[in-house]
Amino acid sequence: MSNLTQTLNTSSPELPERSSAARRQPLGAVALTWGAGGFLAMLAWAMVRLGGMSLESLSYSWGAVHWTVLVLNLGVMAWFEGYKGFQQGYSPRFAARCHRLYHATSLRQALLAPLVAMGLLDAPRRRLVSAWALTVGIVIVVLVYRQLPQPWRGILDAGVLLGLGWGMAATAWSLVRAFRDGPVVEAEFR
Repeated sequence: MSNLTQTLNTSSPELPERSSAARRQPLGAVALTWGAGGFLAMLAWAMVRLGGMSLESLSYSWGAVHWTVLVLNLGVMAWFEGYKGFQQGYSPRFAARCHRLYHATSLRQALLAPLVAMGLLDAPRRRLVSAWALTVGIVIVVLVYRQLPQPWRGILDAGVLLGLGWGMAATAWSLVRAFRDGPVVEAEFR
């Protein structure tokens, strides 16, 4: 019995690590759910709004130039926003940052998880500048698109809609891969 008591009273070097990880796990789950879920919900909300504008444009008379611009716009947005922007760049980094948030997060990071996962907080200076510049650029494009008359606004929104849909799928897939196999890029936390 004394060996058992001694064994129970002796702290293993693994126990403190496990217990601190066990304490972090619920906070990490909150950060992951809020960060990834908040971002994906934001994309879904934007898609719903843009979908309405795109559908509204179909009530206008379209000529050959409208259809040509639509096809070109869909191709350009699929390549640059969907494939190059989200799938090859943004989504793997977002997933790596979500993975990091899940495994090691603070209360502040959990509360601000969407902004942290998006690279708008707690990132190296270069990443912060590029993330904020991208965000400001998107806001400017949205404001410009709002000034366009239909059907042009709907035509351009259709391309953005395609890019966002691709982005949602790429982000979801990147999250699955990051949690199944580990992140494929650095999370770039500061």
